[in-house]
Amino acid sequence: MKDEALFYHRAEEWLERFLELNPVAATQLGDHRWDDRLSDNSLGALEEQNREIHAALEELLGMDTAGFRLDAQIDYALIVHILKSFIRGYEKVQSHLRNPGAYLEEPLGGIFTLIVREFAPLPERLRSALGRVRETPRVLKEGQANIIPERVPRVWAETALEQAQQAPALFAGLLPALAAQAAPELQQDLAEAGQAAAQAVQEYIAFLKDEVLPHAAGDFAVGKPLFDEILREEHMVDYDADRLLEIGWEQLRKTRAQMEELARQIDPNKSVHELLEEAKADHPPAEELLSAYEEAMTAARRHVVDHEIATIPEGESLRIIETPPYLRPIIPYAAYMPPGILEEQQEGIFIVTPVDPDAPPEEQEQKLKGHYRAKLPVTALHEAYPGHHLQLVWANQQETIPRRMGSFLATLFIEGWAFYCEEMMERLGYIAEPVQRLGRLSDQLWRAARIILDVSLHTRGMSVEEATDFLVKECQLEPANALAEVRRYTQSPTQPQSYLMGKLAILELVEEYRKANPDASLKEIHNAILGCGSLPPRLMRQRLLG
Repeated sequence: MKDEALFYHRAEEWLERFLELNPVAATQLGDHRWDDRLSDNSLGALEEQNREIHAALEELLGMDTAGFRLDAQIDYALIVHILKSFIRGYEKVQSHLRNPGAYLEEPLGGIFTLIVREFAPLPERLRSALGRVRETPRVLKEGQANIIPERVPRVWAETALEQAQQAPALFAGLLPALAAQAAPELQQDLAEAGQAAAQAVQEYIAFLKDEVLPHAAGDFAVGKPLFDEILREEHMVDYDADRLLEIGWEQLRKTRAQMEELARQIDPNKSVHELLEEAKADHPPAEELLSAYEEAMTAARRHVVDHEIATIPEGESLRIIETPPYLRPIIPYAAYMPPGILEEQQEGIFIVTPVDPDAPPEEQEQKLKGHYRAKLPVTALHEAYPGHHLQLVWANQQETIPRRMGSFLATLFIEGWAFYCEEMMERLGYIAEPVQRLGRLSDQLWRAARIILDVSLHTRGMSVEEATDFLVKECQLEPANALAEVRRYTQSPTQPQSYLMGKLAILELVEEYRKANPDASLKEIHNAILGCGSLPPRLMRQRLLG
């Protein structure tokens, strides 16, 4: 037990150091000691942080874990793999040299989190935001010094440029306006600092236009060896890119066949595409989007309680807001922000991308089709109850810090769980109308396509244009939304495959647990799984079944 206690002590010390060096991550995880700061992104500081991670990993690998309890062995494996993933990202992916958007995300994400998370009175959070606004020019200058234009993938440069063009409104408009209402004593300081930050963003835009875009010739694809390494080391799976691609095509064909059979039952004279287009035409008006999602979230939560699907932890809550402008180029529909692993207030935030009122009417209609009424219940259960929000609140209740940090690594389980919930809630009657089931299968077709595109973009030479066309043709996504999706895939190798592959892994796990515990109710099975925290399915199987 002596070595086990030392492990937990050192793991918590390492997390403390990580949060100190990464203040925005600290805010997002619920530690607010450095809310007024941004990271030192100079190459020297980044190199030093990488050396510290190497030293921490070396110390962990030198520990004798033979006497560790099962839970401690799992926590140890988590931390080792998390540290390795940080090293892999820095040394092999090298976003700090290649992705100009990362230097925008640091201040924009750091300030946005302070605005939307109500962990303290707004004046206090605005005072912290002021510190981050003042540091924004430094971070953008560090980005200009670090980025090697020739190594930047063009799609990343284009995405960063779109994000940057949304940023001045945050600094020069939104923050001073918030201060005028909530903290008048900060308004002048925020206005002055905001002007300086907005000017720094304009200089960054010029840097992107004049120096990066003309020379951007980098390859976003990580290549098969690294793709397979991430699958093996971070997701802890046995399949490689080749097998994954086969599974993706198998699932695409299988799902399409299910859709066609269901379409024949709904109306034998109409195709799947015609039925879905009819469904997409039935959507809330733009001004009622947020309230429509609120109603769907409330109904999903009630279904979880009434049908005893899983226990909802006490004290959790969920708030719905509009997607901030700087994130809209990469979030076409909606997304979920979980409460921090260290946050006392376990409030999740669901963001919905609004329709641009200045866009042409046909473009507005295209966007609204992505929020059609038959799909709203599916989105609500996926993001909220019993999906992401419920699962991550459970995970944040874990006793040990390493286990709470599982969300750093367990994308396969986290995304798989929310996607598993869709079909499970359909079986329990929450998704009852045939057209809703068709919409759910349409989303599954999209998730199968994600597997294909994940592998094809990163190991088969597929271009952004080819991937976008694939989503439009095979999954009927609107072109603008398809492009936003593909942009994200290029920056997150192996993440897009997590949804459907994670669901398949959880279905296997549920079946194995049911065989080992034949008298367990669905609620008991789900509580047992959720009670493990966020773990890669391989570690979760070890925890549940030995």
